[in-house]
Amino acid sequence: MKLALNTLLSVLFFTVVLGNLLSEDLRNLNVGSDIYNIDDRGYVNFKCLDNTVINSWKKFTKCKINQDNFYIVNFEYDERFALNENFEGTQVAGHPALINLAIDKKGILHEININTDPKAPFYFRKQSHLLWLRVYNKYGSNGWTCNEKEQLQNHIKIGKKYINRSCLKEIGNKLITIDSHFYFVDKKSSRENLVSKSYLQIKLKQ
Repeated sequence: MKLALNTLLSVLFFTVVLGNLLSEDLRNLNVGSDIYNIDDRGYVNFKCLDNTVINSWKKFTKCKINQDNFYIVNFEYDERFALNENFEGTQVAGHPALINLAIDKKGILHEININTDPKAPFYFRKQSHLLWLRVYNKYGSNGWTCNEKEQLQNHIKIGKKYINRSCLKEIGNKLITIDSHFYFVDKKSSRENLVSKSYLQIKLKQ
């Protein structure tokens, strides 16, 4: 009985771990996929970097190509598909976010770039540095290479905490980068001086 239970727990563990690693990177988006085969239902406000409006990420060639030979498309979630208030707005792991896709000339999705929204309500913004927790949960907590940056003169710790780091992990054909920032700049007297933000990039390895 104990052996059977251990076997069941092992199966469940590997199912969860592999499910996290093999599932899409963001909703139905997965780097390496053909953008023409990805349904854009549930998304709105497609725009190029120069704010040229398009009606689908499948119209990416109407955007200008950048120096890396990618077309960059911004978009938002369609709130008509929200299940409840917890899903309103464009959020990633509960954090309001700005998202863009980098697509090559053949329509292959090379990058998903996610910045926590600096204009989000303060309640969300002060939690923005914690996105890495959900990223580690999805892609695993081991195997990250992190660069802890030195504290600058005008950066002030919050209590005993100072976060200014960039972490990188390679998984199969993907490079995952998560940058996290949490500190005050110049002085603590104004919450507008709080820096709490994250940048997540999921990139197709070349």
